[in-house]
Amino acid sequence: MKNIRNNLIYFFLVAVISTVDIFYNSNGFVQLALVLLASTVVFYMSSIKLKINRLAFIILFGANLIVLLLSITHRIYLLNMLFLSYLLWSVITPKLQRFKLLFPVTFLLSFISVYAVSLLDFSVPVFVIAFYPVYVFGSFVNGKNIIKSKKIWAFAFMNLVISSCGLAVFLFKALGHSIIDSMLLLNIVKLGALTAVYLPFITLFAIWFSISANMIFRMLISRFSKGSTAFDLSDFIKPVVNFISFFAVSGIATFICEFSIRQNLNETIKDVLDPNLMFNIMVLCGIYLCLTALLGKGIPKVIIGIVTIFLTVANYIKFTYFDEPFYPWDLYLIRNLIGISKEYISIPIIIAVVAAIGVLMYLVIHFRKAIGRYMKPKLSIYLLPFAAVFFLLNSIILTNTPLSVQLGIQKSWYIGKDEIMANGMFAQNYFYLTELDKYLNPKPQGYSENTMAEINTKYGKSGESVAASAVASKEKPNIIMIMSESFWDITKLNDIKFSKDIVENTHKYQKGQIAAPIIGGGTANSEFEALTGLSISSLSPGIIVYNAYLRTETPSIASVFKDNGYSTTAIHPNYGWFYNRDKVYNYFGFENFYDVDKFDLSSQCKGPYISDYALVDKILDTLDSSDKPAFIFGISMQNHDPYIDKYSSHDVTVESDKLNDQQKNIVGNFAQGIYDADQSFGKLIEELKKTNKPTLVYFFGDHAPRLGTLNDFYKVYDLLGTDDRSAQNQNLEKLKYYTTPFAAWSNFKEIDSFSEIVSPSHIAYKILQDAGVKYPNYFNILPELEKKFPVLHQQTINTIDSNNQLIKDYRLIQYDILFGNKYLK
Repeated sequence: MKNIRNNLIYFFLVAVISTVDIFYNSNGFVQLALVLLASTVVFYMSSIKLKINRLAFIILFGANLIVLLLSITHRIYLLNMLFLSYLLWSVITPKLQRFKLLFPVTFLLSFISVYAVSLLDFSVPVFVIAFYPVYVFGSFVNGKNIIKSKKIWAFAFMNLVISSCGLAVFLFKALGHSIIDSMLLLNIVKLGALTAVYLPFITLFAIWFSISANMIFRMLISRFSKGSTAFDLSDFIKPVVNFISFFAVSGIATFICEFSIRQNLNETIKDVLDPNLMFNIMVLCGIYLCLTALLGKGIPKVIIGIVTIFLTVANYIKFTYFDEPFYPWDLYLIRNLIGISKEYISIPIIIAVVAAIGVLMYLVIHFRKAIGRYMKPKLSIYLLPFAAVFFLLNSIILTNTPLSVQLGIQKSWYIGKDEIMANGMFAQNYFYLTELDKYLNPKPQGYSENTMAEINTKYGKSGESVAASAVASKEKPNIIMIMSESFWDITKLNDIKFSKDIVENTHKYQKGQIAAPIIGGGTANSEFEALTGLSISSLSPGIIVYNAYLRTETPSIASVFKDNGYSTTAIHPNYGWFYNRDKVYNYFGFENFYDVDKFDLSSQCKGPYISDYALVDKILDTLDSSDKPAFIFGISMQNHDPYIDKYSSHDVTVESDKLNDQQKNIVGNFAQGIYDADQSFGKLIEELKKTNKPTLVYFFGDHAPRLGTLNDFYKVYDLLGTDDRSAQNQNLEKLKYYTTPFAAWSNFKEIDSFSEIVSPSHIAYKILQDAGVKYPNYFNILPELEKKFPVLHQQTINTIDSNNQLIKDYRLIQYDILFGNKYLK
């Protein structure tokens, strides 16, 4: 009679939730209620004994399978899934209960299956796998007396509290993403990676909560419902602790690493459960599971601990001294970091470190046997397939940009603080490691102190060569160097007309062309070459030198002028942190750096950026305020893309039959920017003509512009073409759109022109020669290169004989200055 009553209650509950599922399940919170009620049904499902023969079983299973197949394309019903699950579980569970690790394995299977299904392009009813742990545990306790003690009660309520808190937190984080609508795991709302990082944890905590709540309920009513045998819950304490430990290690390690980046506890707490960092937890879980499968429980914890400590300390040091994250290729900086740390080492710190090492050694010696047993490697065959699948799923997201972007994670050409904060420690380091070969620069053959001394002597002709036409007093001239944003001579294109001469002053004072190392972006690499006399041609494509390498004092023409008694100032009306300029300029020897904060955004902008006229005014003000000869490097901003609808009014109009309206809009706005840059250059020269102070002015473009979208910015170039043959005449056909004008002016001497297109690195030597200052001997390799290899470029580097002694010397010089011991400094 009691069984009949229990069965009636059970089937009534099934009927209620099935009705709600059919008619009222559109609300996410109704879905949550259905999940909790359905899991209760599943928990007690094993106690329902339907005596059916094999034929009846086949008929029932076949009928439900047909219903599932008919409904799978539009909507799957809970009642259908409950019947199918019961039929499957009731057959396989008795056969699997002999397996000691059945319960923890079903939890792992549930988690990974939900993770995998969330990434599919079609919906798969994973209910039958995900809720199986609830059925398995119910089959263990139903019909049995749970042995109760204070320890067991505490264990039961601990599970209830942890699971309920976890469920509440993840439900809160999932609000607004429609993920709750998928909680029944029947008709999954496809949100791709976003579903994948939240739904497995929601499912995990939901079934954990259901098991905990129903277990406590069974313990409370056990006096009314006597079982035939005893059931000891203490057997499950160890698996549960291991389960909690697994996710806790991954979560805590991720939290500590992210805290080392943010260095703000509240911000880290707020961010840690965001999709991007949740995925980082998943990545670490996958790695941890692989290590556990291969090495057992102890060694992986030590490995994770060491990696966490290393990344935390490394990032603390990098953010403290450089305000940027640790990069895998930073190992060449170790000697510098050791040198820095010496300044902060004190007796108390030494005592604390020694004491900590002593305590650690004592604990290891005292508990060596227990530690030895815990650290003993052990291959877990049953974990290997789960670890492999988990690792594969993480890899799919990391390597599939559309999926990773859904989490706010993507590989960027720009590396720095913002990227690692957006992508998370482990995802970003994955991106670093996949391109590690790009950033590593092996020592060139023959590099040594003696070799560099020989090179220094070899190129050691006098570095002091004031031109005969300099003023009689040999007064040190002021030097102004302007790199103009996206300044490219668009008048070279065919079938296009402008209402004005937009490059009037540039053509008037033009002294040649340079082959910019980049096109469309990457300004910092052009200025790196022009300021240092070095070349990015031998580095891997995509490297931004400022971001990747420059962390210590590095010789440049700024440091040369500083050593010659000049004031040195860089001016760039953009944010100083961009391209790391606020630090790099200091390493280069600039005494002052004026970024956008030194301008008035409300009155000095043209379009979205600070105008070129405002930059020229700032240069003139800086020049007037200097009590020493001045070297001023200005980088403009006004003509930065995007160009579509950039200006409300124009001084220049554009005509072309080959361009559509959008392309004319882009070209027209770009031409306006070129016109303003050219006119401001002319204004600077006119103002400088009013002074008797000897002055040199140099003006060049950093790269050609993107005249369109990121995917088709060559479209305008290709539509119009050019008759300019200067690049082709030097066998530089690939660089025909890379060349930008180089112009120069002086009020006290004639400035020679470059006879051919050259790399920006040759600007450095030209400025030093024209200024007549003393400079390091290695700069004298540049005129030799100009004769034989005027252009060193990544697009044409394969045409250069790498065994040529001049090229070998140049690469040794570059390695010494950027990565070596700076013997030539």
